[in-house]
Formats: sequence, C-alpha cells, structure tokens
Amino acid sequence: MASSVNQLALTDARKFSVSGNCFDTSKTLEQLQKFIHLALMEVGKNKTTVVISRGEGQLGNRLFQYASFYAASLEKGFRVWNPSFGDYAAWFPLLGNDVFCRPGGRSAHPWLRKFFSRFLPLLSGKSGRVACRPFGGEVLDITDSHDAKDEPYDLGAPEFESLLERRRFLLVRGWKFRARDALWRKRPEVKNVFRPSDAVTVSVKERLEKARSGCDLLIGIHVRRGDYADWLGGRYFFALEHYERWMREAANLHADRRVAFLVCSNESVEPLLCLDGIKTFEGPGSPIADLYSLAGCDKLLGPPSTFSLWASYWGGVPLQMLQGADEHVWEGGFVIHQNV
Repeated sequence: MASSVNQLALTDARKFSVSGNCFDTSKTLEQLQKFIHLALMEVGKNKTTVVISRGEGQLGNRLFQYASFYAASLEKGFRVWNPSFGDYAAWFPLLGNDVFCRPGGRSAHPWLRKFFSRFLPLLSGKSGRVACRPFGGEVLDITDSHDAKDEPYDLGAPEFESLLERRRFLLVRGWKFRARDALWRKRPEVKNVFRPSDAVTVSVKERLEKARSGCDLLIGIHVRRGDYADWLGGRYFFALEHYERWMREAANLHADRRVAFLVCSNESVEPLLCLDGIKTFEGPGSPIADLYSLAGCDKLLGPPSTFSLWASYWGGVPLQMLQGADEHVWEGGFVIHQNV
C-alpha cells in the first residue's frame, strides 16, 4: 500500500507548491514521505484504524462527528484519526499536538495536518477506493446513501462491525454517522477529550461569574444568524423580536426566580442586550468561548443547531429548541440532549 498511497500523496503535495505552500521543497517532500510510511506502519496494527477523511460543517457538527466516532471506538475497539478536525484542534489540549488529532497524541510535524486535511478527501474519492482496497482498506462514503436521505448510519450496527473485522483501515466520509447510545454512555471520556484549553476555560469562567452575579437562574440564548438566513430557506432565521418574546416568556415562566440571560450569537444582537426589565449579558464573543459558556448555563433556548445541542450534551443543560416563530417557551420544552 505504501508505494501507491505515497505516490498519490506526493503528487498532491507538489500541487501545493503552486500556491506557495510549505510543501514546495524536496526536504519537505522527504519528511512527508517518511511520515506517511510511519503512519501506514501503525494503520491496522492490532486493530482497525478509522480515518475521518472530511470534516462536515462548522464547530458543532465537527464536535459531534468526532465525538460519535470516538465514543464508538471506546466500545468497539478501533482507533480513530481525524486530521480534518485541525481547524479547531488548538482549542483542545488533548488534540492540538497531533497531525491526526488523536487524543493525547504527539506528532513531530503538526504542520502536516493541513496537507492531510486536503489529501484525505481525495483519497476517499473514486481513485482512492482503487488504491486502498487491495491493501486492506475501504472507503465508506455515506453522502448519497444516508446524508442525502437524512438517515443515520449506526456505528453500532452489524454492517459497520463487519467492516471493522474485515478491513485494516476505513476512510469514512459523511455527516450522518451516529453512535447515539455510546455517545451518552461514554460522555465522561468524551468530555475529557473535548475539554477546552485553560485560556478558554478562564474566559468562560469570568463571563459566567459576571452573568450569575445577582441571579439564581442563568438562561443561555443562542441567537443563530448569519448562515441561517439561507439554510433551509431561512426556516430558523428568526427576527430579534422573536428572541425578545422568548426571553420574556422564559422570565415569566420563572417569575419566582432571579433570572438573567447570557446571549451568544454569530452577529451583533445589541437590541437584546438592553431590554427593559430583563437582565442580559453578552457572551465572550469567540465561537469556542460562547459554546462552553452556554454549556455552563442552567437552561438554554435556541433554534435547531448542533452548537446549542453540544452545549446541552456537554454541560448536561436542558435545552428547548425553538422550531418556529410561533413557538412558546414552556417547562416541558426543556430537555437534556444526550446525542445529536
């Protein structure tokens, strides 16, 4: 396998030199070839290696994508590599020092992650299938079979277990991979791996302490804007007036409590920060700090999004997902989400 995969990798690496990337010297190519050789020696050793060849979506999606495979790996005994998580790995100490973002791993050349995040999607395409199979590998691409139909692919099903038994490595591609039961059973281990850096933790702690000052119930509000204007035809792109109504309904629902709101958004939401009779605080501002600040609230409100779902899952926080502009806040709507 080494020769054919190395050739594909080196051919792709040379393409980077056109854009002035770091892969334009013979020394770098030599390092790359040596690293690929060492990686291939580890693949299939004692247990199957599952490589997530392409990240799907943004931060919330990427977290659930990786966490689902990681939880399943703990129960099924395979190893999981995910260089596509490199865009966010610096926020997580157990993942940020390894080319393949392996928990606790340390690689000599973490800069290679950028290369693999581009190369592996190519390898999981048609040409890669031809190159992988004779050497014990398999490409598992569910974009047409499951993603397009919005159907989950169960990582605990016999079909996947059979692939693990028959193949040295799997290159997986798609969004709807799920390990719903394992994700909750292995939640402590998942939380440990995806625990944010000290800098993020300090930022979150400071913001939560400020927001909790003088209140005994902190409700996180996820105001998803930006890309939601176009996603599904703007179905969940709610006006700020709707969020104000939901915040007032939540405050009235807990009229016997001292309620405050922590508002996190990917756009400016200034009108929500100065409402009469409502105590509000703005989130820290960065995606990672906003996410884990929401995870530290007592309750959550927001449209369907893996961002707020992760906050609910990681923090064990009840979340009411707002499905439409005419929906109302009610106690039974708040649920701790155990998976995606």
